[in-house]
Amino acid sequence: MPSQFLPPPSCPFSGLRVVHAANYQFAKDGLVFFSPDHKLHQGLVQNGCYVYPFSINDRARMLSPTGSKTFGKGRANRALIETCVNVHPDVLMLGHAQYIQKETLAEIRNRVPDIRIGLWYFDAMWVPKNIEHLHKRCEVMDAVFATTGGDLLRSVATPSCPSAFIPNPVDGSIERFRAFENSQPEYDVVFFGCDKRAPERKQFLKDLIQTASDVRIGIFGSLGNPYSFGHEKELILASSRMALNLNRKNDVELYSSDRIAQLTGNGLVTLTPAGAGLESLYSPEEVVYFESVEDLAEKVRYFKNHEDKAIRIAKAGWEKTHRDYSATNVAAFILGVTLRDESYHNASWSEHVYWNAEPAKLAG
Repeated sequence: MPSQFLPPPSCPFSGLRVVHAANYQFAKDGLVFFSPDHKLHQGLVQNGCYVYPFSINDRARMLSPTGSKTFGKGRANRALIETCVNVHPDVLMLGHAQYIQKETLAEIRNRVPDIRIGLWYFDAMWVPKNIEHLHKRCEVMDAVFATTGGDLLRSVATPSCPSAFIPNPVDGSIERFRAFENSQPEYDVVFFGCDKRAPERKQFLKDLIQTASDVRIGIFGSLGNPYSFGHEKELILASSRMALNLNRKNDVELYSSDRIAQLTGNGLVTLTPAGAGLESLYSPEEVVYFESVEDLAEKVRYFKNHEDKAIRIAKAGWEKTHRDYSATNVAAFILGVTLRDESYHNASWSEHVYWNAEPAKLAG
C-alpha cells in the first residue's frame, strides 16, 4: 500500500478504498438484509473505508442474455476487473465468490499492482468440494477468513496467504432488538433453519417437540413449516425468550452459522450444542450449552420457570456479541490481517491465525 494512503493513528484503516465483491442479493429486495455480506459492508465503512459494492450473482444475472447467473459469470469476471481498474482500491475483499476465477484475480493484481486481496467464507468447510475454490486461489490472495477453526482452517493456509478464524458478526443497526426486555414473549423457544437434506436436524426437532410438549416452540423453515425472512423474522425473534442454534454439524471446531449472531445479537437466550469449542467465544453465563435433546428440554423448562436467570443470560450474551463481535471489530481484524497491520492482535480471537499451516505472528 503506498505510503500516502497510510491512515491516521486514530483510525487504522481510515481513508482506505475497498471493493467488496460478495453476494448482496439485491434481487431479493431486502429480504436477507441481515446477511454477513451487508454487515461486513457496514463494518468496513465504520472503519473509515470507502466501500464499493460489487454484487457478484446480481451482476452475473444482469450481464447474461438469459438472466442466468451461470451464463453471465464470465462477463461478471470481466466486470470485476474493470471495476477494480476504475475504483483502484487498496483492498479487494471477496465474499465466498466461487464464480470469481483465479485468472481474474491475477489480472486484477497485474492492473492494480498495489492491491491486497482477501476472502471471507461463512459456509461449511467439511465438504471438500465446497472449498476447492479456496485452495485453487490462495496463491493470488493475501488472506482467507472463515467461521470455522482448527485443522479445516489450517488446511487452506499457505506461506503467502494466512487463514484466520472470524466470529459471526453483528451490527447494532441490524440486530437491533432486545428480546430480554420483552416481559410477555409469544414463544418460549424458536428455531429458524431448513431441514432439507438434513435428516438428523429433522429428527432432533421432532424429538424436541415430543420431549418438551409443554413448551411453546416455534419452528420456521423445518418440519413443513414456512421460513420467515426480513422484518417478519426479526419480529418473531423479538417476541421470543429462547432460540435454538442448531447447525448441520455441531462438532466442528468453532463453527456456527450466522444464526448465532442473529440470536445473541437480538437478545435471546441462545441454546447451542456443546462440543464445537464455542465456549472459548461465549461462556455458559452468556450462552446455554446442551448435550442432548433431553438435556435441552430440561434446560428450556428450567429457564421458562426461572425468567430472571434467562434474562440475565440473554443480556450477557447480547452484551458480549455487540461488544466483541461487532461487524466493526470483525472488519478491522480482516483488514489488519490482509494488510499485515499488527492491529489485528487487538481482536479477542486473534490466536486463531495460521500461516503456512502453523500458528504464527504475521510479518509485515
